[in-house]
Amino acid sequence: MSSPWPPNVRRLLLVAFAVVAVEALALIALAVADLASLTSSRVAIGVGVAVFLIVYGGTQLVAAVLLLRGRWGARGPIIASQLVQLGIAWNLRDVDPDVLVVPRLALLVALAAVVVLVCVLAPPVNRSVMEREAAEAAETAGETSDDA
Repeated sequence: MSSPWPPNVRRLLLVAFAVVAVEALALIALAVADLASLTSSRVAIGVGVAVFLIVYGGTQLVAAVLLLRGRWGARGPIIASQLVQLGIAWNLRDVDPDVLVVPRLALLVALAAVVVLVCVLAPPVNRSVMEREAAEAAETAGETSDDA
């Protein structure tokens, strides 16, 4: 399968894809773990959280695949989810300092989000997208003038 992106842009998007895929799979794994630990007193909230995590993780994964395949509109959901994760990381820093794993988790979530944002918003990526959009607009304009 040939890539719709130049090699330097494809490398950046592959890095973003890999990080988003790990995030998405982690969300889905959390959903499965939540479902496995359901108790009768928290069925409704447990199922609700699990469904949300599965949908959120699945949406991230689909958007990352579409972006690699040249669907630039998939960039918006990826950027939005990374901004949400930066907010989550910011909130995790205020959790009980005696729980050592939480600050590390906050750092990991923030680092992953920054890596994805840097890759998806890098100047070569933006330049490539603008060139593709201009070419598509010219092609569309040519089709409409042929129809007239």
